[in-house]
Amino acid sequence: MSVNSETQDVVLSVQQVGKLYSRRPSDVRRRLSAAAWRAFLNLKAPAITNKRDREFWAVSNVSFELRRGEAVGIIGLNGSGKTTTLRMLAGQILPDAGRIELTGTSAAMIDLTAGFQRSASGYENIFLRAAALGLNRDQTRQHLDEIVEFCELGSALEAPLVSYSSGMQMRLAFSIMAIVSPDVLLIDEVLAVGDFRFRQKCLGKIREMRARSAFVLVSHSMGDIRNFCDRVLVMHKGNVYFQGEPDEAIRVYEELDADTPSQTPDQKLIAAMGPTFTNDSALELVEHEWVDEHMNVVEQVQFDQAFALRVRLQSNIDLPSITIGIPVWNMNAQYVTGLSTQIQSDAFSLKAGSPSEFLLKVEPGMINPGTIKSMLTVLSGAEFFYRVPNPDLVIGPTGHPTWGAITIPHNWIKLH
Repeated sequence: MSVNSETQDVVLSVQQVGKLYSRRPSDVRRRLSAAAWRAFLNLKAPAITNKRDREFWAVSNVSFELRRGEAVGIIGLNGSGKTTTLRMLAGQILPDAGRIELTGTSAAMIDLTAGFQRSASGYENIFLRAAALGLNRDQTRQHLDEIVEFCELGSALEAPLVSYSSGMQMRLAFSIMAIVSPDVLLIDEVLAVGDFRFRQKCLGKIREMRARSAFVLVSHSMGDIRNFCDRVLVMHKGNVYFQGEPDEAIRVYEELDADTPSQTPDQKLIAAMGPTFTNDSALELVEHEWVDEHMNVVEQVQFDQAFALRVRLQSNIDLPSITIGIPVWNMNAQYVTGLSTQIQSDAFSLKAGSPSEFLLKVEPGMINPGTIKSMLTVLSGAEFFYRVPNPDLVIGPTGHPTWGAITIPHNWIKLH
């Protein structure tokens, strides 16, 4: 596709794209045949004016542009049209309306088995999948050691793919794709299949690819969406319900979100706090503990007593900008607050091989009595390096009543 100077960085253009489905198989075949001919002749899909009774728009009027280095997220309730949209972008299904224009190469992580042969070994599937992404055998051989090291499957690569779990397939598929480094990468919820540590490894690789690639990410992980995406589309009943900044899009999505099944209090708390993770190759010798104003380690403080979290660590890599965050919950799994370096706009950095120490000071009379649960998180952009619970801290009782989870400093004055 030829581009002018104003759109030279646009690698994906989606213009009023829609997908029509039918509950009658004959209608599906008829639409598919017409769409195939249009694709063969490179013709724009005409406006559909003769929608039949049993036909419905699974996706309708989706439009956005994606530039190199950008990441667009797509979120929505189940059945909202997210994956159908992604499959059209990947060319796996053809749109019945609108136009998709791609500059350069693309790769999709939607179907883990696409390009794989289940009876072949992991090694053989590396060559099969790489060929589907445009590499010849000699190019694949040059990158074979890198792929094997990244996927961390070891001797399992000698076994047939049919013996692999979904997480193992995702590791292999992502490792091959990361070597190809396409212009546009389309990622469905498959990244949620792997363990948290490997997902962070994938995010680290994606961070390296941001300079030359663009991304479309479909995910139910609002943390990944918030930390990774520049813009977010909220899909609802096949339409783009909202398009804008991640935080506002997540707020819109959560208003649409269905009720979750009932859980026990412990299950709710575990689910609310999320997974733990350490990247020992990046950060080591990490220590974190609650201390009082005299720097004594404590497990309990009084409501009107100041306290702090002391953090010691050593980085093995240079990190010019990190975020340190302490999300805080109470025992009812309520998210109380977040104590983050981003709030005060501090730009901390870490130098490889140099120990660092941080102190988070908390003013007295802020968090109401009870046991608080919290996490120490250290990250750069969307990539986590450390996410481990802090020791529990008990906030002792006060001489006056309190309401809710926190107390905002305030002062009543009688004017007359």
